[in-house]
Order: sequence, then structure tokens, then C-alpha cells
Amino acid sequence: MKMKKLTAYLLAAITIFTLTFSMTGCSSNNGSADSTAGSSSASNQKPVKIGVILYNYTDIQGKEIKSYASYLEQNFNVKFEYATVGQSEDQHISGLENLLNKGVDAVISGYDTALDNSIKMCEERGVYYGVALGDIQSSYKGNSKYFVGGLKQFNGDPEKFGETYAEIANQKGLKHIGVISFPAFTFVDGTKIADGFKKKMSQLDPSAEVYDMETFMYTPDLAKAAVTNVFTKHSNVDSILGLGSGMDMIYPAIKDSTKPSTKILSLGYNDSTMTAIKGGSVVAAGTNNYSQIVANMFAQLYDRVNGKSYSDWSLNGTVSYPIVTNEQEVTDFQNYVIPADKSKGSVTADELKKVMKTFNSNATWKDLNILTNRSLAEIKAARKAL
Repeated sequence: MKMKKLTAYLLAAITIFTLTFSMTGCSSNNGSADSTAGSSSASNQKPVKIGVILYNYTDIQGKEIKSYASYLEQNFNVKFEYATVGQSEDQHISGLENLLNKGVDAVISGYDTALDNSIKMCEERGVYYGVALGDIQSSYKGNSKYFVGGLKQFNGDPEKFGETYAEIANQKGLKHIGVISFPAFTFVDGTKIADGFKKKMSQLDPSAEVYDMETFMYTPDLAKAAVTNVFTKHSNVDSILGLGSGMDMIYPAIKDSTKPSTKILSLGYNDSTMTAIKGGSVVAAGTNNYSQIVANMFAQLYDRVNGKSYSDWSLNGTVSYPIVTNEQEVTDFQNYVIPADKSKGSVTADELKKVMKTFNSNATWKDLNILTNRSLAEIKAARKAL
């Protein structure tokens, strides 16, 4: 009887030892896989809910932001909520309030509208806040720990960006150029781009004329009126620098005008860009790299919610603004900036984790901004290297 009990005890001990060794071995293997990938499993991180504020989600900006956010949801422990707002401060605050009531941990706003009030509202709820497109250094003087800052578009230098467009215009032999944009109070960078463009054109071709800017407010009818004003005032116009919804509003207005062959150097991108570039009516087009924008804001907000922050953090980062001037560049843009499969796009989840403090204790804010400010050529090279 005693031998039977002893045998039973020995069998039980062996079973426990075997199970323990087996479980330990599984755990070790999983840890090795995570280490090889250079990241922690998303399931180990605190669940994060991030709100997004935009005017709409139907143009390239809204579509691409939602598409990349969906990609992040597949690779991180994050859920995105969306609010559509108008252009007034009251509408912005109402949209923010709706997101806060949904229990978001952080908010990405597309704009610096009602900035101080928005930060205060988030601070009171313990919610982090970031501005996707805005030179915050010129508009924010506070020091809230809940504000992660903003992002400068046009590679951080709109005047130099305007100079690049001037070089393209000069190469194409354009000499009589109208300028159309949104009013300065809604698009400060538009004025800076126009200034850089005009200055550079005067250096490249003193005989060239760049006319005073016409402005309009956000509707196709007003864009058409602005185009008509340019043609009425300057009968010799051969091209237009279209800075306010150039592809979506100004280009169609030109095609529907009395001078449909007028060329455009445009901000913006849509499904007609390839055909227009091929036909020569669009000399240059471009748009923000929205994957880079969301990646930068997301990385900072996700880290902050998980109790991490960069020691070298600064109030403003920068993001690239790809320009396309020929068919190959449009194809590259489609393949590497706006692909349906974001794992083949501008910023992959693995690349992003390497520059996030939550997944890499050695990550820096500088590294994040290098990643999210890569040019189209640099992104293409990185994908080709895989």
C-alpha cells in the first residue's frame, strides 16, 4: 500500500515538472519571437482609444487618415473614434466634447482651432491632445503635459516649398502666372508658399509675371469665381498656382472656364491627377503624406497614454509633402504613399514600433521625425530594400 502511494506521488511530481517545463519553454519561445521583431505584443499594452477631428472624411485627407488608422488598429491595441466638425470654434468644441464623452484617452485634431480651450478641456479629463497640421510654436505659449504639439507640413518650410514649385514652373517655360488660395487666416502657409514662389521666379526669370493672389472660401462656385477673376484681370495668363484645393476645386474650375488649356501647379491630389499629368494640363501636384502624419501623432499619444515620453521632445515635428510632376512619380505615389495595403506604404507598424518608447526604450523624438519626414524617393528605396 505504501509503495502504491509512493508511486502515485512520484507520478504526480513528474507530471507537474513536465507541465512546468513545457509552459516555461512556450513562454521563452514567444519572448524570443517578440524580441526578434523588436517590439512587444500589442496585447501587453494598455488599450488606447484615440479620437480624430476633421471637417470631413470623404476627400483624400479623410480617406487616407481613416485607412492608416485602420491599419494601426490591426497592429496595436488601439481603437479610433471619429468626429466631423465645421469650421467655427463652437463646432470644433462640440466635436471635441462628443469624443471626450466617448471616453477617449487622446485626441488628434486636424487643426489648431480653439487650441487653448481644447487643451484645457482635455487636461481636465486627463486626455492627451495633438494637432496634426499646425505650426504650434507660433500659436501656443502654454506648457500642458497633456499637449504633444503639432506638425509642420511642407517639410517644415513653406517658402522653400514655393521655391520648388517656381523651379518647376520655370522649367516648363511658364511666364504669366495667377495665384489662387484660401484666405490667409485659414491657410497661413498658402501666403508663405506664394511669397517663396514669387521671389524665386523673379530670380529665375525677371521677365516672368506672378500676379497678386485671389482668394476664395472652400466652395466650387467661389473657386470658379476666383478663376474668372484671374482671367478677367490678366488676359495673358498661361498658368495658375492653385494653393487652395487645387485639384478638387481650382483645376475643375479652369477646365470649365473660357481658358480650359491654362496649366496649373497644384496643391492636392485626386483620382484625376494621373490623367491630368499625362495630358500636360497639370504641371505639378502634391499632397500631405497622411500616413506619416497619423503615425507621428499616434506614436506620441500612444506612448503618453502608456506613461512614456521622449527626453528630446519638441513642440513641433515635420512631415513631408510629396510632389508629382510625371507619370512615374504618380505611380510611385500610388504605390508607396497611398497604397490600399498600408504595410507596403510610408510607415509600417514595425518601423513605427522601433521609434516608440513603449516598444523601444532607446527610441528618440528625433528618430520618430526622421521616419515620418521621409521623401517619396526614400520611402521607395526602403520598400525596395525589403
